[in-house]
Amino acid sequence: MIPKPVYELLPGVYVVGSIIALAVADHFIVVLPVALLLSTAAYIIYLRYQFRHLTARERAVLMTQRFKSGA
Repeated sequence: MIPKPVYELLPGVYVVGSIIALAVADHFIVVLPVALLLSTAAYIIYLRYQFRHLTARERAVLMTQRFKSGA
């Protein structure tokens, strides 16, 4: 399991890393991986925001549905 401080910083690291990669890039082909990294960071930030703004009951229902055993 990832430590909480590292977990919280990962999307920011993705954004900073992609901006640095774009600034240092000397070829156009770097744009695709940078776009993928930025879109991944945006998606993670969106999912965290959405999950953290649910009520406790909504969060419990969502987690129950997500981790229900397939037996």
